[in-house]
Amino acid sequence: MCSLSAANARFCLDFFRELNKRKRNENIFFSPLSLSAAFGMVVLGAKGSTLEQIEKVQLCIGKLKPTTKHLFSCLKCEEDGVHSQFQALLAEVSEPGPGCCLTIANRLFGEITYPFFQRYLDSTKKFYRAELEPVNFKYTEEEVRDKINFWVENETKGKIKDLFAAGFIDPSTVLVLVNAIYFKGKWAVEFKKEDTKEMYFHLNKNERRKVQMMFQEGYFNMAIIEELKTKIIELQYFNNELSMFILLPEDDCEDFTGLEQLECALTYEKLAEWTSSATMEPLRVKVYLPQFKMEESYVLNNTLQEMGVMNVFDWGKADLSGISMKDGLVVSKAIQKTILEVNEEGTEAGCSAGLLAMPLCCPVTCEFKADHPFLLFIRHNQTNTILFFGRYSSP
Repeated sequence: MCSLSAANARFCLDFFRELNKRKRNENIFFSPLSLSAAFGMVVLGAKGSTLEQIEKVQLCIGKLKPTTKHLFSCLKCEEDGVHSQFQALLAEVSEPGPGCCLTIANRLFGEITYPFFQRYLDSTKKFYRAELEPVNFKYTEEEVRDKINFWVENETKGKIKDLFAAGFIDPSTVLVLVNAIYFKGKWAVEFKKEDTKEMYFHLNKNERRKVQMMFQEGYFNMAIIEELKTKIIELQYFNNELSMFILLPEDDCEDFTGLEQLECALTYEKLAEWTSSATMEPLRVKVYLPQFKMEESYVLNNTLQEMGVMNVFDWGKADLSGISMKDGLVVSKAIQKTILEVNEEGTEAGCSAGLLAMPLCCPVTCEFKADHPFLLFIRHNQTNTILFFGRYSSP
């Protein structure tokens, strides 16, 4: 399980770096787990170089330590290997307990006349809880689009609307694999609304905007990374099974280059070390955090192709012969839409109060003031799985 979570985290950071090339200084928010689950269903039917490309990029096999070598071999406790690990992981993270709601749902929408292998459909149902819904793409593509959008909207409690825009699905479509993830969590210690004040959020050295800045003072797990002049804080959710981590560089660097330096230095190994219990410690902190909402939508074809996943999108090279005996099956579009809302009560994402024990010797209060761009991620603590990752650059 830990190897799969580590691979997911490596993929997350690689994907962020590639996405960042096109989204410099913009808000970014995505779910690496959602994307991995969707492509996990593709892996079940991919073969040859198509499979190899997805395995190498999605699971970062080429970057695993020599002792683990090939992740699929490392995790191969049975014939189904990594898919069994995904099955267990999805089951565990989908039960965060009281105070949090986390829903991960998968579904296949397939052309009613298309011959899909039953063994493929059985596997997607077993490992990803994704059942096939037969639809008529050929003659009622807009009705089918509405049906898919309604399913996504329902699974995300109304947060994700119109995943597929008009015209996105055409009569040549034969299979749509959809993953929806919804999270809503209450803070272990809520911010008091009366403490929220209007303050400035500094986009860069010369530009600023007014935001509603939340505030509370208390004990939080925190780490200070001296070489990068970065503070990291853990904001736990109600039952402490999930947490939001915020990575905040100092804002006194020339032209606000601190965040860029942090992004360049960020690796899975460093992130794991920085946010480990050995590094983070409970400190008394004055926390300033803006209310914010991010709504991001990505067509991921180009990003994934730049990372090395090419054949699956190519009509002449895609080998998805494990899905159907019929030639010509290809992934035409990979899309993800995500929403994150943060307020005094907690977090809503389309993803007993946990007070930290106070040390006997009360340290000097430090300040964590998120009034300039920062990185963030939401983690399932038991499995160390990153559910969502992003950058907040602008209100």
